[in-house]
Amino acid sequence: MSNSAVVKTLENLSLDSGYVAGEASPSSRSVSAPLRGSWWPRSGSTSSWDTVSALPEDAADTLARCACLPELEDYPWTESELQDVVHRASGCECFSPEAVSRLSLLLRRALLRVSREAQRLSELHRRCTRLEVQSAVRLVLSWALADRCGSSAVRAVSLLCMTSGDTVGKSARCGLVLSVGRFFRWMVETRVSVRVHEYAAVCLAAFVESLAEEVARRAQRVARLAESSTRSAVTVELLDGAVNSDSELWGLLQPYEHLICGKNAYGEF
Repeated sequence: MSNSAVVKTLENLSLDSGYVAGEASPSSRSVSAPLRGSWWPRSGSTSSWDTVSALPEDAADTLARCACLPELEDYPWTESELQDVVHRASGCECFSPEAVSRLSLLLRRALLRVSREAQRLSELHRRCTRLEVQSAVRLVLSWALADRCGSSAVRAVSLLCMTSGDTVGKSARCGLVLSVGRFFRWMVETRVSVRVHEYAAVCLAAFVESLAEEVARRAQRVARLAESSTRSAVTVELLDGAVNSDSELWGLLQPYEHLICGKNAYGEF
């Protein structure tokens, strides 16, 4: 086969939408050539970038047709425990009871996403350890949130290993407000895996508590900016606004089953 035939075949396989046979290939042009050459998409043709960056006319209608996550009827915490977590994170009782209930609903969605991923990772060896839970957190959450939640899980496991005694519960030994035993029973009853290690329950409880504290701090920051007060109350509207304007939290706490991310750093689609 001649060299010209080989070159012609490679030219025919080019993915350049504006390439015309007989012209010089874009790679062989000089560096000083203008950006808008003959390879630029002509009028009437659509490029792949236009297809990717094009948004639907109404994003709400598109999301309404998406499958949603099931609502958890049984979850391993109470609203009083969640109120204590929020109080410790914010330093004041600025969350209304309705906001705490709304935060509990949002955390259930994150718990379901991480538990499903941990269940998938546990299928190989039929057991769920702290490694599966930590890997699931890193797969589901953003890098920054995963680092914070992972650090809190490592700290909780380390405190559990360094302390002992039957007079103090595991949650107190781990430095957690949420009940580790309740998380362990929830993982067994929901069949996350055939065998569930206690450290997996510690990591999952630490993840939920750390995520709740992070959401509470960001919601309190939004409330302070909105009302210009150091002791501003966090309502359901302010909590939803803080989540919707946060690119790291929005996709994680949405009810859609397939959606983990979908907004940029400015809170826009």
